[in-house]
Amino acid sequence: MRNEQLKPLLVLCMLCLGLLLTGGVMAQETYGAYPGAPTQVPTPTPAATVQPVSAYPTQPTAVTTTSTIPQGATPSTVTAVYYTQAPPVAQQNVLLTYNIQTAPPAAVYYSGSYLPWTSFYQVFPANSPALWIASSAGWSWYATCPMGGWVQELMYVPVTGTMKIYDLYPDGTTKYYSYGFATPGYKYRWFNANVPGRYITMLTIADIPSNYITIDVA
Repeated sequence: MRNEQLKPLLVLCMLCLGLLLTGGVMAQETYGAYPGAPTQVPTPTPAATVQPVSAYPTQPTAVTTTSTIPQGATPSTVTAVYYTQAPPVAQQNVLLTYNIQTAPPAAVYYSGSYLPWTSFYQVFPANSPALWIASSAGWSWYATCPMGGWVQELMYVPVTGTMKIYDLYPDGTTKYYSYGFATPGYKYRWFNANVPGRYITMLTIADIPSNYITIDVA
């Protein structure tokens, strides 16, 4: 009779022992997931860099691949590098960044003459805003362009500040554009010469004025 009474007690003891053993295993797995000393995580191999799709001509080859300044080039004989196809809407009337490291111009009009880029960047003080037109001679202050052409206007921004651009149209009207805060560096925008006559453009950055550029359209 006593043996029959001890059987439930033995079964209960065995169940308790099993739970303790199971709990011990679970605790061991938990601590095993967080080792006492950190293990080195292998650095993942970087994925192949995806090159961005080239947008509507951002760095005109007609300007950047010319290795010499055209003989006899003067501000009155250069022609703008223009495109008859309009750039994407997302690139119109916006300020875009120009990568001067990958596509420097062949020449830049500065202080009354065209200087090779290697000479220009050594003497350019870069302390005031500057404005140019992409042309057959390099970056110019003056160029001619057929009516309807899209022209690239280049600019240098010396300081962070609010940028404003003013376009004087052939009929005497002026259009004003505010591009918000611009950061230092080279920028550009697309300009559409859509009516014949003379256009004059200038910019200000933090209320500091640039030179002006002139485009004669016929």
